[in-house]
Amino acid sequence: MRSPFSSPAIVSLSLNPAIDLTYEIPCLQHDQKSRATKTHYDPGGTGINVGRALEKLSHNTHTCCIIAGKMGDILEGMLNQELKRVTVLKVNGETRINTTIIQHSPYSQYEVNATGSAIEPEQLDTLIEQFLVLCGQGIGVLTGSLPPKTPDSTYQKINCALQKQGGRAIIDAPVNVLKQVIKSQPFLIKPNLHELELLQNKTLHTLEDIAVEAKSLVRQGARYVCVSLAEKGAILTDANNSYYCPSPDINVNSTVGSGDSMVAGLAYAFSHDQSVEGALKLAVACGAATAQQAGTQLFDEGDVRILAKQLTIKHLAI
Repeated sequence: MRSPFSSPAIVSLSLNPAIDLTYEIPCLQHDQKSRATKTHYDPGGTGINVGRALEKLSHNTHTCCIIAGKMGDILEGMLNQELKRVTVLKVNGETRINTTIIQHSPYSQYEVNATGSAIEPEQLDTLIEQFLVLCGQGIGVLTGSLPPKTPDSTYQKINCALQKQGGRAIIDAPVNVLKQVIKSQPFLIKPNLHELELLQNKTLHTLEDIAVEAKSLVRQGARYVCVSLAEKGAILTDANNSYYCPSPDINVNSTVGSGDSMVAGLAYAFSHDQSVEGALKLAVACGAATAQQAGTQLFDEGDVRILAKQLTIKHLAI
């Protein structure tokens, strides 16, 4: 593996981070107390998870985020334990807590995400400026929900600024934000299947259907579109072709953070000038390896290497 500092930086931005709380329970029963058999506390929010995943891949990465209140102080302590380079901006309010309940019998996963704290426009501009300086001509990862009252066009604005300085943006965001972003010709966007269906106002049944709609987004301006398909893997589309990688056969413990791990894999691969096929393999391996972990824990790098060797790429000719 090359030195983590021989490639341009990857900087993840988390405007709405969280503390992720996960309970594992035997069975959730109506109107009765449930006792957790296991409890996990992890730093969370998609941008935070991308930074954590890139740290595991040994990349020259930096994480920028906002924190608020007492929960924010706890989150900052967690981040300092897991990340070597992190920039935090303190704002008013309280950092949110996201809760996942994993029921073992029958297996089900429930997720409840809080809204988060608003950020003043001047504070947002300050953090964006720091983010752009850290990115330079590297890759900026813009992921997750925006804080209350933050304009949907925020990621579009950042992408345009990043392009002007020679950088590239990888964006994984809610549909209302992606609709704005696509206008600014981002380097890569990563909707999941449900988000792609909402973007295109269609129900998609086959891999070919998915690839056709992903190619439509490429024609609208995105250089790459990666559609995550949960246990079925992912499709990565560019102007030349569409590539499908099925997920390996694994025991799923929790899917929290799998999509963020895929984003980290894509960012790492493209920063290291890997092929489209290589980027897709790494992304799917990172996502699957995270799904094997309990709670909101992320992948083990050794598992990623093992799983990546098992993967094959199918060219869809779309």
